[in-house]
Amino acid sequence: MASDCVVWLAERSGAVLLIAALGILVGGAFSRARVHRVIGATLLVGLSLVPLGGVSGLTFLYSVIGPLSLASLVGCAVYIGPALEVTPAPLRRSVLLAVVLVAMLGLVLYPASLGLLPWDPYRLGFHGLWLPVALIIIAAIGAAMNAVVVPLWIAAAAAAWQVSLFASRNLWDYVIDPVVWIASLVFLVVAAIRRTKRRLAPDALEERRKPMEGTS
Repeated sequence: MASDCVVWLAERSGAVLLIAALGILVGGAFSRARVHRVIGATLLVGLSLVPLGGVSGLTFLYSVIGPLSLASLVGCAVYIGPALEVTPAPLRRSVLLAVVLVAMLGLVLYPASLGLLPWDPYRLGFHGLWLPVALIIIAAIGAAMNAVVVPLWIAAAAAAWQVSLFASRNLWDYVIDPVVWIASLVFLVVAAIRRTKRRLAPDALEERRKPMEGTS
């Protein structure tokens, strides 16, 4: 069991990483230089610790989003590491598979939790083997497809749950959260729109016409 101090820090680490990721995004908007991304992340995290009206930005953000799951923590780390040139960027298919799996798990969990389905899968996170077995299968699929982000996410969630890194004892809360689920849906929608635009671009249409003309 993790100590109360460790739990307190762990539950707020998601908000810190999210702020750092936003700072990198802002810094990158001004320049592609690494130093601007570092400054953006450092400055935004620093400002979030300054209390305004008795409440810091970090505390306010945490009060809104709560503790983030390991899906969010790993996702932020996967973004922050390459952006700051600390770690290599993962394969695109690895990230895409993780995003698809997060979106699918969210579709299983959240509509049912809101009473839109006749059963509540959230209860499976407290006991039983259904959810752990499903996660083992998901991790195995990711490993088989060489999508390292997926088994990393599942293993980190399982380890955090085993040591009670958060106050919650429900495995779902370590695996996924509404923030990363919504982000995954937005990511997939944007990716689909970009893919459609590329397919409908004049150059792409011309390239598809050439083989057809050659066979006529």
